[in-house]
Amino acid sequence: MSLLTIFEIFISLIFAWLVLSIAVMYIQEWIGGRLHLRAKMLETHIRNFLSDPALAEQFYEHPLIQSLHTGNDQRTLKRPSYIPPRMFSLALFDILIHAGQESSILQREIQRLRPVIEKLQKDEKARAEAQFRLVLTAARKAVNTHAGEAALQNAVSNIKMELEHLARIHPALQQAVEQTLSRVEISARDVDTILAGIQAERQQTGGSETPSAFEQIQEGIAALGATNPQLKQALESLFLGIQKGDQALGEARDRVENWFDSGVERLSGWYKRNAQKMSLVIGLSVAIVLNADTLALIQALWREPLIRQTLSSQAQALVAQNEDGLRPMTAEQLAALQLQFSTLNVPIGWVGTPLPADSQGAVQMVDTSYKKCTLWPQSSIDYYGLQIGRLCYPIINAPAPNDPTGILLKLFGLLASGLAAAQGAPFWFDILKKTVNIRTSGANPSEPKG
Repeated sequence: MSLLTIFEIFISLIFAWLVLSIAVMYIQEWIGGRLHLRAKMLETHIRNFLSDPALAEQFYEHPLIQSLHTGNDQRTLKRPSYIPPRMFSLALFDILIHAGQESSILQREIQRLRPVIEKLQKDEKARAEAQFRLVLTAARKAVNTHAGEAALQNAVSNIKMELEHLARIHPALQQAVEQTLSRVEISARDVDTILAGIQAERQQTGGSETPSAFEQIQEGIAALGATNPQLKQALESLFLGIQKGDQALGEARDRVENWFDSGVERLSGWYKRNAQKMSLVIGLSVAIVLNADTLALIQALWREPLIRQTLSSQAQALVAQNEDGLRPMTAEQLAALQLQFSTLNVPIGWVGTPLPADSQGAVQMVDTSYKKCTLWPQSSIDYYGLQIGRLCYPIINAPAPNDPTGILLKLFGLLASGLAAAQGAPFWFDILKKTVNIRTSGANPSEPKG
């Protein structure tokens, strides 16, 4: 066998694995987008840091973070899969600055009603959710109001009245609403005590009556400590050693952003490891569904010059069209590849063109003889196929059930294809590009020398 033939077989095989990898990549991206895996991973990370589901909901409802959401309405709203570190720190600091306000406490406590509402019956749940969103919107506006203390207290009173109204309409929420209002009252009282102590200490030490932004953040951390001591401890550790002054706020912001960046980097590593596992599962699934058997493909490339020459030419054309790196394929290109594989009779797929069969499963062969369509052929009068109605779908590219050696080879070929497909399209394209360059840069082995 000539060196040219070996190169053509190798290039064609790499090209086939590349096509499988592209299919796996598209399927994985579709699954990831459909399940919002990156967004959920980021949300889990933020929830773990904030140590409080209600506070996490308050964070995601902050106007800065909401601007990153996608979707046109409540049903299609999707949380962001990426949050810039600066937006994270600004939203967190804004929440901390307002953490001591009763409206902020009320907003967080209202979030705890979500699981209770989720347990309501379908129709009642829809009505309760609509009213719940209105109350939550009012609480969010109250947190960000600058209309003065009197207007703020009036807004808080109205929100409490709306909650009580919600409980009257939906008796199943009565106990949860009462507990929410009780927690708000207790937390507000505890926070007032904490903030009064901080203010008294500031007066004793001769500090400014108007706290700086960093001091307001520290007060917010202390206020959150009444209900979330774990977050208080984490933030105090993060801000340890920061000296009060003009640079304090910037240094605190840098520390939060660096922490967030490092956390996202760890998450990216975790996501990649899980993506590799998913790629393997998808790769094996694609190989099995398509019956993409590496051993059968190598055998076909060895025996059929037309298949290997055509696939090799396709591979070289793909490399020439993507000199700067593999670009996403269009639907037309994918359709052309599929047509190419089917036209060349590449050994892919489990069933062939169906043949007419009678009610007993008898199929007329080319030589006019009849064979019985069965999935368990035992003799020469049996035809390996699957009967559905009056059609027999021949089983192709597969060993008979009573051929253990063939079954083992088939499993090995499918496993090899699945593992290859899981390596990723960039990996195989890089190898294909190098191989094609070696093939095209050297002299044609089929040409006579001298």
